[in-house]
Amino acid sequence: MRDIRSIYEFRAGCTAVRMLKAAGHKAYFVGGCVRDEMTRRMSRPSAEDIFGSCRYARALTDEPHLRGSSNMIDIDITTSATPEEMMRIFHGMKIIKTGIKHGTITLIAEADGGDAPQNESGADQRTGGQAGSEILAECGESDKSVRMVPLEITTYRTESGYSDCRHPDSVGFTRSLEEDLKRRDFTVNALAMDENGSITDILGASEDLRNRVLRAVGDPDERFREDALRIMRAMRFASVLGFRIEEKTEAAMFRNGGLLKKLSVERVFSEFRKLVTGKYAPNVVRRYIDVLGEVFPELYAMKGFDQRNKYHKYDVLEHCIHAMEAVKTTPENREYMKTAALFHDIGKPLTYSPDDTGRGHFFGHAAKGAEVTAEIMKRFRVDKAFADRVVLLVKYHDMLFESDERLLKKWMRKFTPEVLFEILAIKFADNLATGNMTEALKVKFSEIEMMMRGILEQEQCFSLKALAVGGSDLLAAGMEPGPAVGAMLEVLLEKVTDGELENSKDVLMTEAERIMSANHG
Repeated sequence: MRDIRSIYEFRAGCTAVRMLKAAGHKAYFVGGCVRDEMTRRMSRPSAEDIFGSCRYARALTDEPHLRGSSNMIDIDITTSATPEEMMRIFHGMKIIKTGIKHGTITLIAEADGGDAPQNESGADQRTGGQAGSEILAECGESDKSVRMVPLEITTYRTESGYSDCRHPDSVGFTRSLEEDLKRRDFTVNALAMDENGSITDILGASEDLRNRVLRAVGDPDERFREDALRIMRAMRFASVLGFRIEEKTEAAMFRNGGLLKKLSVERVFSEFRKLVTGKYAPNVVRRYIDVLGEVFPELYAMKGFDQRNKYHKYDVLEHCIHAMEAVKTTPENREYMKTAALFHDIGKPLTYSPDDTGRGHFFGHAAKGAEVTAEIMKRFRVDKAFADRVVLLVKYHDMLFESDERLLKKWMRKFTPEVLFEILAIKFADNLATGNMTEALKVKFSEIEMMMRGILEQEQCFSLKALAVGGSDLLAAGMEPGPAVGAMLEVLLEKVTDGELENSKDVLMTEAERIMSANHG
């Protein structure tokens, strides 16, 4: 068993646990950090194999190349100390009163060892910003040798009454670790670990972890009525961590799916966008579409929708699930790319029309899908950048690509190269998900991608920024200030993009002077 203090977040947590124990209280690590540490102990494949796209894949690994400054492990601690006692124990340290009336504080603690994470400019990116001058007595290192770690510390508690299906109406504090663990959502999240790495398991969680089973603590109907977001969390755990949801827990999810409508839309979508990134997301969406359909009726409408088209092997939902599985992503774009791939044909049920032979057509389905997606994003109050990108990808997913440099350069200018590569990736996944994609078409996509990369590598001109002349050059040549300057630059750019002119200042200025002379003649 490794020393958990080899992980800097746990190292900071151990300091807090020791301080609580020194004051006569009990304290343990709980929640996801313990679950994932236990999973790591049970299996020695790489963290990425264990956790798929979960951020713990990088956060809980010993391999430096997988560890990044943005992959901090969430550390949760439970203690017999009351909020008032915690405030006294941690007096003089950086404390955020996160939910103190419910027994929770966040302590910004220091973990020694290694430089603090930095951004590209070398600026310190320590979580929590500048802590007070006295945070933890045991951290005697200079600022450059410590990392700041937020520790969420909560008093052992019991809960009752959940009128909003999310938050307890009343919270009571207890001195019993067992009572505290019994209030938690799933057995695998009801493990406790001390600062030496020893585990307390009163609910058989270790066996569930070993078998990769997600089981509600106690009565699953009661757990979901207490907090309906647990239904979304169950699907996310199944998708990201590959857990099989236990039969009684699963049945309760179907019975209580309607409770999702009572939750904050932001919280529901926050879980959804993580769910779709999971390695096992296709199986989860397929199996639990009736549950998801309670809050995403537009997705449910695709279930079983026969496309009646020889080019499509699957119904609309199954096709979109295959596209979501197939689409190529990066860590930076994974959430919105997976969402766009799942949503890309969401407009088809609304645009279906059969011809005289019974063959199905979906004229304008991309535009309609963009409208529907925009409505979903608005309904769930999704942040503008994410929403706009998903809508754009859905709108242009059926764009016709050709091996034509001039066309590709125009599109690079319209969308930016980054977005155009994403549209191409969505379109490739769309074609692959038909189940009938030919090898010749795969080769064509590869050629187009190589052509796009060649344009960038050769630094070919496709934007005004890359044009060899600018507005100041035209003004210096005698052109009057005004809209005509921009119009002239557009004309020159189009000629360069079309291959009519070389992108050199002399050539472009000669052409500009010719056009100006012709216009004045």
